Parts: sequence; structure tokens; C-alpha cells
Amino acid sequence: MTFDITTYHFYQKLIQLPFVEKIILFGSRANGTFRPKSDIDIAIFCPSADTYQWNEVLNIIEDADTLLSIDCINLNDLPSNSSLKATIEANGIVIYEKIKS
Repeated sequence: MTFDITTYHFYQKLIQLPFVEKIILFGSRANGTFRPKSDIDIAIFCPSADTYQWNEVLNIIEDADTLLSIDCINLNDLPSNSSLKATIEANGIVIYEKIKS
């Protein structure tokens, strides 16, 4: 089974935010073991975002155009030695990465 998050409107809104540098899909939807009602796990890398900007991200997630639950992690908040961060980086799928000029 495959899952295409890029078809969702909330994804399009997230990638338009200038401070979002990378979005990683992880968990069952990344490894293909999801069920129809499985949640969506995403990690967002936005090192320059302040609290107000991170709240913009959370508002977009809260108003997402899906009935599925979305777990959103600020990758910047995880310690560098976090096992969750290591798992996301090793097994996650980068679904958006800002092109650096």
C-alpha cells in the first residue's frame, strides 16, 4: 500500500511557510504497514521558527483536510541523542525539502 501526503491541502500550506525547511513522514505510513485509519506521523524541521511560527504549523495541522489523526513533531525540539530522532532520520521519508539558494 502507498500513501501520498502531497495531495492534502494542509501539506501544500505547510510547504508554503518560509521557515519550514524539511518535512519527514515516519511511522506506519512511511514503512507501508498502515491501515486505512492509521494516523499520519510527520516531523518538521524549522530551525529558524519562533514560537509564533511553530503555532502557525500547529494551526495548519489542527485544521487539516483529513479525519485522520496527525502527530506532528518539531524535529528541532528533540535532543540530538534521542532514539525517536534517530529512528525518524533512519527510516523516515523526506517528503519536502526546501531548495537552498
